[in-house]
Amino acid sequence: MNKLFLILLLSLMELAPMNLVAQDTIKPAKSFLKNTEISGQWFISGNYENHDSLYQIELKRGYFTIESHLTENLTARYTQDITLDTEGDDAGNVEMRLKYLYLQQKINFLQKYQKGSISIGMVPRPWIEFEQKINAYRVMGPMFLEKTNVLSSADFGFIYEGLIGGEIDEQYKKEVSSAYPGKYGSFSFGLYNGGGYHDIERNNNKTFEARLTLRPLPAFMPGLQFGYAYANGKANLANGADFIMNVLYLSSESKYHVFMAQYYSGVGDYAGIYTDTSFNSYKNSGFALFGEFKIPQTKFSVVGRYDSFKSENDFHLTLINTGIAYRFLKNKLVLGAEYRDKNGHIGRMFELALEIRF
Repeated sequence: MNKLFLILLLSLMELAPMNLVAQDTIKPAKSFLKNTEISGQWFISGNYENHDSLYQIELKRGYFTIESHLTENLTARYTQDITLDTEGDDAGNVEMRLKYLYLQQKINFLQKYQKGSISIGMVPRPWIEFEQKINAYRVMGPMFLEKTNVLSSADFGFIYEGLIGGEIDEQYKKEVSSAYPGKYGSFSFGLYNGGGYHDIERNNNKTFEARLTLRPLPAFMPGLQFGYAYANGKANLANGADFIMNVLYLSSESKYHVFMAQYYSGVGDYAGIYTDTSFNSYKNSGFALFGEFKIPQTKFSVVGRYDSFKSENDFHLTLINTGIAYRFLKNKLVLGAEYRDKNGHIGRMFELALEIRF
């Protein structure tokens, strides 16, 4: 009996440390999950293109994000970019690659003048990130300068973002938009490798990009904003080529409408597409318009977009998108049509596009 009691006692002594270790492991795990947000965004389209006489259902793009608040002021973000490979032996495969992987530290001094944060790693670039918060219809296609291959939306480097004059009132943030809610505007600037998040660095140049937005009448017209975006560096080529971007823009938002106009003028691009054989960059210019009218007392919107781009190398693109959108929860269903004139080659597409967000 004494021997049996001794064996049981020794067994309990062995199991006790293991149980304590398990509990110590569970506690940090629960704390991590409590402070972690998981989200996703997917764009799926059923479409018909008359140029290719092709009916298809496709994944246009997808994003999966894990964001963990390590402390009150320090956040880690991981975003997976999911796309359909359309070239080479892997055509048709769904590919995954990193888009964002960074640490973000909030900046707490002088909050009335610069309430903001600094992010380091694979981070957003100032202009595309801002534009997508106004034009919420990425489901219809990439933004103007991303679609024309002038600019990438993310890159290796750092970005510093801030709000001017504190934050705008809570009613506007709740009813209209909580993105970049600076009372008098917002700003961001960063330094990047230059080749985008999907390419390796091919030279020692670093690209500087910045954006300044002003909200001139926060009390009377809080949705009115205008500003300037700029980039300067070299194309991601071994020999380099000049890359300069200038964007002037104006936007207006309310409960029932969104409007944005931008004018672009620049030299070259981030990847070296708009260059000649001697690596001299071509001059480019263009403009884009976006509008959404939200039909009152319904979940329907009428959406339209017009893009016009031309380069010295005789390349030009005109793009017109129109559609009817139905908004439910965080999702959208868009019945749309696209007209495309690319160097005189006319294409038309009709699609039913679904944005899934969670």
